[in-house]
Amino acid sequence: MFALMPWRKRETVLLPRTETPFGWLPEEYEKLLTRFLPTWPVMETPEYPWGMTIDEKEKEVVVRVELPGFAPEELKVEVVGELLTVEAEHKEPVEKEKKEEKAERVYAHVKREFTLPPEVELEKVEAIYRNAVLEVHLPRKPEVVGRRIEVKT
Repeated sequence: MFALMPWRKRETVLLPRTETPFGWLPEEYEKLLTRFLPTWPVMETPEYPWGMTIDEKEKEVVVRVELPGFAPEELKVEVVGELLTVEAEHKEPVEKEKKEEKAERVYAHVKREFTLPPEVELEKVEAIYRNAVLEVHLPRKPEVVGRRIEVKT
C-alpha cells in the first residue's frame, strides 16, 4: 500500500517562523549541545528522600513524616488555617577551632506543607516524635464524624 503513494519531498526551511525573531535559538542550541555532548553530567535536584504518609481514619487524620537525624528540639510543627507545616533544621554546633582539622559540616533543612481537610479541630492537634518518625494527630470535629443509623424493617 505504501509503494503506491507518491514520494513527496519535504520542504526544508532555513529559519522556521516563530513569534519572536530569535525564538528558534534555544531549540537550535539544545540540538547542538545534545549532538556534541550527549553524556553531559546533569545535576538534578533530588526529591525528598524520606517517606511520608497520610492516613485518614474515622475520627482523625494521622500524618507521618520520616525525619532521621533530627532531634525533637530541631522540629517545628505549625498549623495555620488549613495548612500544616513541618519544618526541621539541623546545624552542627559551632566549636572553637583548636586545631586545624578537616571535617565535614552537616546542615540539613527540610520543610513540608500539607493542606488539611476543613473538618479538623485545630485546638486538639498533637505531634509525637519517636524513632525518627514524626506523627501528627489531627482529630476531626465531632459533628463531622458520621454515625451509623440502623435500618428497621
